[in-house]
Amino acid sequence: MRVSAAAIFISQAWECLRWHTKINNVLLDPQRFGRILEWFYGTSLQEIYTSKMAEGAIVAADNLMGVLCLGAAVATVFISSKFRFWKWFIYLGTGVLCLICLAEFYDKNFRIGQLLEYSARLSAPLFLVTSTRIHNSNHFILLMKIAIGITFIGHGLFAVGYYPQPGHFVDMMIKGFGMQEELAKFLLIGFGVLDFLFAIAIFIPSITKPALFYGIAWGFATALARITTNFHFEFFENSLEQYLHEFMIRTPHFVLPLVLLISGKKVDTTLFQSRGTGE
Repeated sequence: MRVSAAAIFISQAWECLRWHTKINNVLLDPQRFGRILEWFYGTSLQEIYTSKMAEGAIVAADNLMGVLCLGAAVATVFISSKFRFWKWFIYLGTGVLCLICLAEFYDKNFRIGQLLEYSARLSAPLFLVTSTRIHNSNHFILLMKIAIGITFIGHGLFAVGYYPQPGHFVDMMIKGFGMQEELAKFLLIGFGVLDFLFAIAIFIPSITKPALFYGIAWGFATALARITTNFHFEFFENSLEQYLHEFMIRTPHFVLPLVLLISGKKVDTTLFQSRGTGE
């Protein structure tokens, strides 16, 4: 959990400091927030576009969010039951994650599936904070199941075509498995159905364990595909620079199922030992 939370904040900090977030698309939208900028600067949005006013404000905002995420990443290393004050840095970082996710949700035309996909990313740092106080409680495990289940449902909605299948989904299937486009789209539908089944199966005790193994494997594969399907050895550094953070920010997709699997084993062992003592 600690590694996953740190990876989320480091990757988000890298995106903020090295590239750009979707915040700029939101602020410069002429239909909504762009009008606020016109009022604030007292000039037309076209003038703002062609000047450095908006660009400077957006870069400053991205840099600030990047620094806050770096602070949160440091906090994930040191937070413990004895040093819980680090939680405030994690809360700030999670607030930044929420803002960026809302901006991406806005940029994707308010598709609920997009918002659902962020469930694991946003909750993993909070689970880390909670784990310094609570260990393996039923409510804690239930919340983790809900978070990862919602994430897989969001992913599945795009895969099955409820929303238009994202081009990069199809490209990853084509590049990763060397198949034709039509077959890639068909298999994506199948994987989307499996995502829905996974979200149900993790709540059924008799099949939770195999479902979690699937979640670990598929979550890791889809995260790693962000690198492998866009990687070019002749541009090694550039490939990592552009896509490593895409993998890191998706680590909760396989780490949360892994934590659930390990937590389940600990609970089973505790129950077994308790029964043995009672006898």
